[in-house]
Amino acid sequence: MNYSLLITGSPTESRACHSALDFAEAAVANGDNTIQGIFFYKEAVAIASSLAMPPRDECNIRDEWSAFAKQHNIPLYVCIAAALRRGQLNEAEAKRHEVEHFNLADAYQLEGLGSLVSLTLESDRIMRFK
Repeated sequence: MNYSLLITGSPTESRACHSALDFAEAAVANGDNTIQGIFFYKEAVAIASSLAMPPRDECNIRDEWSAFAKQHNIPLYVCIAAALRRGQLNEAEAKRHEVEHFNLADAYQLEGLGSLVSLTLESDRIMRFK
């Protein structure tokens, strides 16, 4: 089965990002499943901030998602409108908005809702974690 994941829950205030990662790892461990892409929306976009530093005794869910995505060649999409609203920019958006700094972590890419629509159309199932 070909899945896509939509994550809307905050990485610090909910277990959505953790549960989605657990699901994704289990799905690809079963050789019959693939994951088309991961789309972070609403409060979940906070996961992509390179400036967020969890305590040392807690897992760094941002880095865990990055490692998983690189290992399995799965894109990590962050809703551009939700990210900009929350002060998260990549280098191109920082230049476009004439801001000196950017803070989007390397493994994540800003995308519009059209990418979510594409994921939905290209997948057998879309799983939402909120």
